[in-house]
Amino acid sequence: MNNKTTRWMALIAVALTLWGCGEPKNTTHSGQTSDALINPQHAGAGDYAAQCLSCHGTQGLGQEALQAPALTSLDPVYIARQLRHFRDGVRGAHPEDTHGSIMAASSAGLSDASIADLTGYIDALPNVLPAATIKGDVAQGKDYHLNLCSACHGSNALGNVALEAPALAGLNDWYVLAQYEKFRGGLRGAHADDRWGVQMVRLAPAITDTDILESIAAYLATLPSEA
Repeated sequence: MNNKTTRWMALIAVALTLWGCGEPKNTTHSGQTSDALINPQHAGAGDYAAQCLSCHGTQGLGQEALQAPALTSLDPVYIARQLRHFRDGVRGAHPEDTHGSIMAASSAGLSDASIADLTGYIDALPNVLPAATIKGDVAQGKDYHLNLCSACHGSNALGNVALEAPALAGLNDWYVLAQYEKFRGGLRGAHADDRWGVQMVRLAPAITDTDILESIAAYLATLPSEA
């Protein structure tokens, strides 16, 4: 067993112990617990139950306490690419990216066929807009988005298929901040095979003010996740 595999296994053990990721129960909006998959007959149901459910929830709405984002607004092509990146060591390999390392370990055994089924399962989940958690200057955030982000991610933040830029609308506001900080700090996007991440690493130093980042995240949280 190599050092990288050992580190992954250790991280998962810590996560399961501290966060309870091994528990199949999830709290619903009504406060009840449920481990029932929404689409149990779907080809990707088994992989979702085994790899995603305990952190991202039965509805794919994520859990901030685990830094597990909502998945339902993400394009399946983008999800598939990120799962391959986690699996292949392109993402989540930085020793300080604890949550990315857990995702890398969770994705390690997924085949391309399993990833296709899994992304299909997630795509079939109801698209629910995450609740806003960050307060910021929405007008300022809109201005910064239109001037710095929209060229790739679109003025409506729904992404750009031609540029393979993902949607930002529909993401958890706290996740937007966390990922921007990872790009800026070199925890994400440093791998040569992540050409999209490399772009973000080059652009991330443009904003260093936390208040501005929070305003952008707050603005994005006001946008619909579908056209």
